[in-house]
Amino acid sequence: MAEYGCRNLAPLRPLTRTSRGTRSIRIAEGRSVSLRRIEPADLPQIAPHLFTASITEPLTDLSRLQEVHAATGLWLEDSGAVAIVETTGGRMVGTMQFYRSAPCIHGYELGYIVHDAADRGKGYASEATRLLTDLLFAERPGCFRLQLIIETWNQASWRIAERCGYVREGLLRKAGFSTDDPEDCYLYARVRGD
Repeated sequence: MAEYGCRNLAPLRPLTRTSRGTRSIRIAEGRSVSLRRIEPADLPQIAPHLFTASITEPLTDLSRLQEVHAATGLWLEDSGAVAIVETTGGRMVGTMQFYRSAPCIHGYELGYIVHDAADRGKGYASEATRLLTDLLFAERPGCFRLQLIIETWNQASWRIAERCGYVREGLLRKAGFSTDDPEDCYLYARVRGD
């Protein structure tokens, strides 16, 4: 972790709830961004973006997103979503998630999005990916593999993966996010010890 200037702040454990709702929990901090649990006030900013808080449903309906957040905090044993926030000021710039992509995979798939185009290209997604990668390997001894599935046209996302030490392992045909005519995707992975 020292290589990236990352600092773990709280272990990956079930979301802490107080009588007033969710307590803000920062889980990792880097130079320009931190990762923290998603709070109710974040939900209107998250709702316009498909599959940024859950891989099982799009959660673009704000009332449904609020319902799921109230029930789970967007944090379960084998999946979770976090806010990417600027270290100075705490403004949320995006979200990341991790989830078990298959029962036989000894690790997780990651996803990320920087919400506003004006915030892209500033290194936020790269640093957040490093932070969550380091944290998952540190906090979950049974996690041996993390992977990203990136549509072949998304060259900016390939660069993020490669800067974070992920290796392109292959091509997944018709595995993209669109249901009309799914794009081909590259599979990137990083394994414990890389």
